[in-house]
Amino acid sequence: MRSSLVHLLLSILLSKTEKISFENVTVRWRLDDKVEETVATSNNLKKIIPDEKEVSVEITGNVPTLYEKSVYDIRNLNTLNLTDVGLKEIKPGAFGNLPRLKTLVLTWNNLTEIQTNTFTNLNVTLINLSSNSIVTLQPGAFKNFHAEHVSLDNNKLTEIPNGVFEKATLQSISLSRNLLHIIAPKALSSIALTRLFMFDNNFEEIDPEAFDMQDLIALDLKNNAIKLLRPGDLKNLPKLQLFTLAYNELEEIPEGVFNNTKLIYLNLNQNKITQIASKAFDDMSALNVLDVDSNNLTQWDNNWLSGAKSVVDIWVSYNVITQIPDEAFKNYPRVESISFHGNEIKKISVKAFDKLERVEYLDLSDNEIDEWNPDLLVNVSVGGLDLSGNKLNCIDGDLKTIFTNVESINLWENPWNETCAKGIDEYITNWQTVQK
Repeated sequence: MRSSLVHLLLSILLSKTEKISFENVTVRWRLDDKVEETVATSNNLKKIIPDEKEVSVEITGNVPTLYEKSVYDIRNLNTLNLTDVGLKEIKPGAFGNLPRLKTLVLTWNNLTEIQTNTFTNLNVTLINLSSNSIVTLQPGAFKNFHAEHVSLDNNKLTEIPNGVFEKATLQSISLSRNLLHIIAPKALSSIALTRLFMFDNNFEEIDPEAFDMQDLIALDLKNNAIKLLRPGDLKNLPKLQLFTLAYNELEEIPEGVFNNTKLIYLNLNQNKITQIASKAFDDMSALNVLDVDSNNLTQWDNNWLSGAKSVVDIWVSYNVITQIPDEAFKNYPRVESISFHGNEIKKISVKAFDKLERVEYLDLSDNEIDEWNPDLLVNVSVGGLDLSGNKLNCIDGDLKTIFTNVESINLWENPWNETCAKGIDEYITNWQTVQK
């Protein structure tokens, strides 16, 4: 009798001290297109869900802490969603022996720290930790971790220290909408990243030792506080193809930053750029798109993009350029589009389009152009020409001859005088692709 009582008391004591991760939570799972759910309490998710076939699980309720082995040894778990469950802490060892786990979603919780060994040895497709309050990533937090993508967006990280991703391999990391201003040298160097998203942070420079990623193809640093680019900033990014630096504080682009890179797409829009060195874009043989929209450029340099044989689109809208010089596009005779929309262009040199053979779309809309030389496009083929929103009151000569090499043209919103308007009306009648 006494022995039975002692055993009962020990059982009660042990049950009270046992760390329970899931208490009165709703567990919903999908199995063979059939959704089932239960309300359960357990220290390990394995005891709640079926163990027959691959299963996706969603938990709702309050899960403030994931204790050691709370999601452990579940061989059929494919997806686990713990969104908005009040999660404050993940103990090291909470996840383990999950051979089929592909997606782990821990968004909209209250995590402030990812401790050492939290995700050690996991091999997943995606882990989403966005929209928490994570301030600290401890060294070894993702040790020997393998994934295609990790999202840490919308947290409170200020730095990435060394050792966080020790012996890890990742294809893509998103660290946007944090407070980042420091990446420790080599912190991301050994994980074979191909894509890195760090927009909406506080970086003021590009440290080549921090951005030492030999396999990186895409880098997004939009909306940081980068004020200066220096020759050699990209020297440790030999495979970089897609680079976004929009919405920063750049005022000047010097020579030696982008030369001889493999960049295909370069986005510098919405900065404060007033000067670009004549050779800043030389020998960018792979470049397809250059976007310098919405800056403070006052002139177009016809020496830009020497050796950029693959350029397709050039976007220079919303600057303060006042004229287009001789042979403005001599370095790239055939392009898809050139946009000068929303500048202050008044003068176009009669030789501006010399050496340009073909442009699919030329946008000169919303400028200050008040005259059009009939010989401007004599030697260039144009798919579409937009002259809308300028100051043209007349174009002298036969419009059909003047625009014989133009397939379509937009002439809306110009202050045409009455005499010229009649000629334009006749032109419109004969050429239905023209807009007045």
